[in-house]
Amino acid sequence: MELSGSERRAMAALCDTLFPGASDGSDFNRRSAHDLGVDSLLAEAVEHSLQPGNARDFRRVLSAVESPLYNLILTGRPVRFTSLGTEAREKYLEAWRDSPIALKRSAFQALKRLALFLAYASMGPNGSNPNWDAIGYPGASHDRPVPVPEELRLIPMAVDSDATVNTDVVIVGSGAGGSVIADSLAASGYDVLVLEQGPYETAETFQQNEMRMMQKLFQQSGTAATSDLSFVLLAGRGAGGGTTVNWNTCLKPPTRVLAEWESEFGIEGVAGPQFSAFLDEAWNAIGVNDAESQRNANNEVLWDGCKALGFNEGTDFHTISRNAVGCRERCDFCTYGCIYSAKQSTALTYLPRAQRRGARFVFDARAEHVVIEGGAAKGVVATVGSEGRSHRLEVKARAVVAACGAIETPALLLRSGVKDRNVGANLRLDPTVAVGGVFDRPIDPWKGPPQTVAVWKFIDLDGTYHGFWVEAAPAHPGLFALSIPWVNGKQHKDFMLRYYSRSSASIVLLRERSSGRVTLDKDGFARVSYDLERADRETLVRGMEETARILAAAGARGVWTTHNSQVFAGDGEKPLTAGDLDSFSAALRREGVRYNRMMLYSAHLMGSCRMSADPSKGPTSPTGELHTVRNLFVGDACVFPTTPAVNPMISIMAMSRRTAESIKLSLGGR
Repeated sequence: MELSGSERRAMAALCDTLFPGASDGSDFNRRSAHDLGVDSLLAEAVEHSLQPGNARDFRRVLSAVESPLYNLILTGRPVRFTSLGTEAREKYLEAWRDSPIALKRSAFQALKRLALFLAYASMGPNGSNPNWDAIGYPGASHDRPVPVPEELRLIPMAVDSDATVNTDVVIVGSGAGGSVIADSLAASGYDVLVLEQGPYETAETFQQNEMRMMQKLFQQSGTAATSDLSFVLLAGRGAGGGTTVNWNTCLKPPTRVLAEWESEFGIEGVAGPQFSAFLDEAWNAIGVNDAESQRNANNEVLWDGCKALGFNEGTDFHTISRNAVGCRERCDFCTYGCIYSAKQSTALTYLPRAQRRGARFVFDARAEHVVIEGGAAKGVVATVGSEGRSHRLEVKARAVVAACGAIETPALLLRSGVKDRNVGANLRLDPTVAVGGVFDRPIDPWKGPPQTVAVWKFIDLDGTYHGFWVEAAPAHPGLFALSIPWVNGKQHKDFMLRYYSRSSASIVLLRERSSGRVTLDKDGFARVSYDLERADRETLVRGMEETARILAAAGARGVWTTHNSQVFAGDGEKPLTAGDLDSFSAALRREGVRYNRMMLYSAHLMGSCRMSADPSKGPTSPTGELHTVRNLFVGDACVFPTTPAVNPMISIMAMSRRTAESIKLSLGGR
């Protein structure tokens, strides 16, 4: 999908408006998006990285801004964007940003997020970005990678031509769910083949490069979002799936939630000793410990703020255990793959163990559909390859496990013709908002262990366990830049210059009542919709207020949110006052939580193939097998009836281990 010359000119003008160059001042202020090649990189992303439907939508935006007729109808002036002066271009984008028309706000967000991410995340031939010096970001550590031990190295199965393979079980996905099932079945003597959509990367091939690793290791090259772009969706791909890019946060689900799953959805035993044993098994297999939970500055402010407010250590807030061994606080690029072979992802734990037990792996393999005959799964058809070369792989199997995440698993089932209206329904996101604190010292929010403090005081606000919790979040320049408000180009640059290195980044995660749905677009790709209920919006506002109070108690000189309207309290220099916090709360309540008027995120995608004994409540039975298709199992966070009220990795592993036992019973003993 090649952009035309007119579309490229429009792209360049839009990027230079979002990240403009001044006629004087420092090199940073004079530098424009075009000087950094942002427009070319964005054009490349549209042509090669976006899903076809998203790429078409992006081209429509480029055509619209250059259409005199379109602009006459919407603005009263028959102009092209490229013909406008600098000030008029900014006013044009401001009008889109604040428009009552949802499509215009979505278009602004698409442009703003991608262009500003690239302005700060892209790297030149020298391995650096010229903006980094100005904002205080050091870039890569240039440490030598710690090679993966040979006994932990995977040896993928080569697919050099169209092929047919026979196996007992084919598993689609190698993350927290698929890896556990692969290991358990291989240990029992079953022939297992794992198909993974993404690549096989190791410490030697991971790069300390925000842009390149986002493109390689995240679904849709890091551009995944709800269809209206209101939520940024962060989901891993490649060997280890989300366990390769997550922040090592290991938490067990509360007994209260497990009891709810058992009593309300008929999932027997999840509140009992066997499931507890599965949780412990996962905990031990990935080396969870507290020795690697040092508090960097980004986490320390949460800890200090909670103590200053008199919260109870161990109950209201506590240290997070992590599956890391030998990090030694060198975690700056943890999100983009650990070059120290210290993160105990499933690529270093379950998958090598499964390989030793006979499991095989195919990477860069997109599962097109499950073969279903006579009401039973018979295998999977996949396309294998990258860089323009691909082959058809047909896998014939006695059982199929879909474990490719809460977006891709329902999409695979829908492409396969599974007839169940609940497939794709009940999507849960742990909706997440960010609150920043500006301090009088460097915080360097990209540096050190990502998450080592959790604040639980507000998880049960009204007795229904639908409250929120607070954690720190690492923020490299690209993610930070796409998240903060864009009032105009100068304001955005000034914010990065003044506040980036001094800002903490905290996130509020909601155990929501709301839900969404995954469907297919006309090209067969996943399309995600989600709507927040009023009560959940109000809880998120409360979460931002409480987080601001914690940061203020820790000494913040300013607090801010990701609202377009730039909700900011304090002057960034003097300690915050009670009046500042009151003003902040008033602004929050005035702005609320509205789509594409602030940044909303999710890295916990769950529930879209809900497990329930009652087929009317969910498509997956308590054994993990679909109600409507024999021998087709779901082995990831899709099966969660509700969110577990914690970061979900350990819960996914335990539930998948439970499903593995059901698969063994279905196949018969070895």
